[in-house]
Amino acid sequence: MLSFPLLPPLHVGGPEPSGPWFTHWVLDPRIAVFIFGVTALYLAWIGPLNRRRPGAECRQTSRREVAFFLSGSLVALIALGPPMDDWSDYFLVSAHMAQHLLLMLLVAPLWLLGVPAWVFEPLTRHALTRKIGDVLTHWLPCAAIPAAVVVIWHVPFMYDAALNHPLVHALEHQFFLVAAFFLWWPLVSKVPAWPRLSPPLQCLHLFAQTIPGGIVGAFLAYADAGLYKPYLRATVRPWGLGLKTDQEIAGVLMWVGANMVFLLLITIIFLRWATREEAKDRQPIAPRQESIARP
Repeated sequence: MLSFPLLPPLHVGGPEPSGPWFTHWVLDPRIAVFIFGVTALYLAWIGPLNRRRPGAECRQTSRREVAFFLSGSLVALIALGPPMDDWSDYFLVSAHMAQHLLLMLLVAPLWLLGVPAWVFEPLTRHALTRKIGDVLTHWLPCAAIPAAVVVIWHVPFMYDAALNHPLVHALEHQFFLVAAFFLWWPLVSKVPAWPRLSPPLQCLHLFAQTIPGGIVGAFLAYADAGLYKPYLRATVRPWGLGLKTDQEIAGVLMWVGANMVFLLLITIIFLRWATREEAKDRQPIAPRQESIARP
């Protein structure tokens, strides 16, 4: 299967899986190479490759950051491996939606949280990469890119093309993963040159993401059964799950599930910000010292 370098291919292909779990139980070697390769590169970069360069003591990586990155790799294996990948490719639009949500809501932010700021710092020292970063990490691209990706790839023509052509399917997941980095950068950035948004703007950024999710989710939930034609080719319906019910579950996952995550984060961010602001207001104000004029 063709794919962009260092980006994840999609599925193992082959005949429709059968058996009680409807899966081949085979992890595509190219997916394994990608995920384990990225993880190995990360560990080498923060470990032996870092220690070989001068000033390594100033480039520290915490255990928490390593745990975040490894957790992201584990979720990527779950999302792109069996049985999830077989279910999404052959049978269930709901499983395909779950893949998208795992990539966007867990894998991308966990990987970003796991990368220390000093990895990005060299990019901020060069005029060209600094300018590109200034543009791409601005709030508008970070809000527009993931919203556009979510909407475009759920249009039936695009969705059917992804299921019918392995290369397009690979590109679809690559788009979701890359778009998710833009989604989360304004919330988790550690780079002073390209900082996080203020808490009120973080809430606005997350709220903006509920709009495309709501549109896509409602579209799927209320559309007629068989919206995505490749799923009509399945010779069996796993566990008796009908086309309409499967499609409704997919819509609810996006419409309610993903948006609940965003709204929960909005609540947490706002309450933490409000608590800090209230604590500032409660701090005693030092009495003003009036100068006493001497005769």
